[in-house]
Amino acid sequence: MSTRPTFLTLLALFLFAPSAYGQDHGLALDSLRRTTPSGQYADPASFFRMHGYTTLSYTANGPDVGKEEGTIPKILVNGVSPRTGENESGFRSDAALFVGGEPFDGVGTVLEIHFVGNALNPVLTEAKFTYQLADTDQHELIASGGRFWWPFGIHNKEWFSSLNTFPVMSLAGAEVVPAHYNEVGLMAEGASLLSDTWGINYVGAIGNGVPSFDIMPNVTETASDADSNRSVTGRFALVHGGALGLELGFSGAAGGLREGLDPSQPVDNVHRYDASYTAYGPDLTMTWSKVALSAYWYHSSEELTEAPLPELTRDGFTIESTYRVPITNNDRLSSFGLHARVSRAEEDNLAGGVYRRLEYSGAMSLAVTRAFDIRLAYVLQQEELDAPEVSNNILSLSFTAKF
Repeated sequence: MSTRPTFLTLLALFLFAPSAYGQDHGLALDSLRRTTPSGQYADPASFFRMHGYTTLSYTANGPDVGKEEGTIPKILVNGVSPRTGENESGFRSDAALFVGGEPFDGVGTVLEIHFVGNALNPVLTEAKFTYQLADTDQHELIASGGRFWWPFGIHNKEWFSSLNTFPVMSLAGAEVVPAHYNEVGLMAEGASLLSDTWGINYVGAIGNGVPSFDIMPNVTETASDADSNRSVTGRFALVHGGALGLELGFSGAAGGLREGLDPSQPVDNVHRYDASYTAYGPDLTMTWSKVALSAYWYHSSEELTEAPLPELTRDGFTIESTYRVPITNNDRLSSFGLHARVSRAEEDNLAGGVYRRLEYSGAMSLAVTRAFDIRLAYVLQQEELDAPEVSNNILSLSFTAKF
């Protein structure tokens, strides 16, 4: 598929950047840790900590957004209208609460609850304990158990309306890897200093696994995952801490998807067949002065039993950049940002065809304070040559307050 050379060419260009811009500024162990979506809110660092956010957004979108599950992306916040079953234009809300603490030395806990659209049906996305196995000036190792964010790649932050600049997840993040972002099981992660400016972080997890590749209306509506589709996931990253902050990671995962034949599903529905999966891909994050960039390329394959095709593959990449300008001598305004994102995905189907889509997104953001920001974003979506163009572009205005 054609997404691979495009992404790898861009990745190669970025990897030469440290020799041009990097400077020896020293690197601390705590700056090496793997970044998680809830990390800025709830990582245990004190006896007790409570944070959260509330987002209000207004979207004006085409009538075809969300009509075809698995082919046209749904708006991130609020899902579909309970009245029409579609993503209608209008106001939407999202709120989250993060509670964490370390009641005993080396033992911590994290709890994360999201209130997406309907506050009567909260979503438990993280509920885990942590135990510090090693903690020195050079190395750190932490074991976790419970419910946690799936440690694959860097795209999970796109689920958060407070972190995602745009109203939808990118194509590669939503459709190339299995869309089950909350794992239930055991996880170990650590970080090690290699020199004054270089280090590594790593993570491995085993859990109940993913139910399918389909993106869900919400992250999940259950507090536990009782299926027997065991899955193993790992990620390793090399970190540079000079004037050019750089992290290059590689993720891999494998496990079961569905067990046995489901005759209740039609022959042309992939959910009818027994299946397992593999997924892998590199990711890159980079910061330099006022510029930030993140990029990833993912590949996954779904191995089927007794299906018309023995395997379905998916490829996709996402590149997102930010240029942020601090605003000085102003009591209320903190910074102004310009954001751009491009994402592409290719997906096989049981009929033997390939479905390709391309997405361009642009946004402006204004940080009124460190705890309150405003974002205006537009998402332009194209079905390329594999499907007729439909009205599925999205314009959004959002306000987020954090505490």
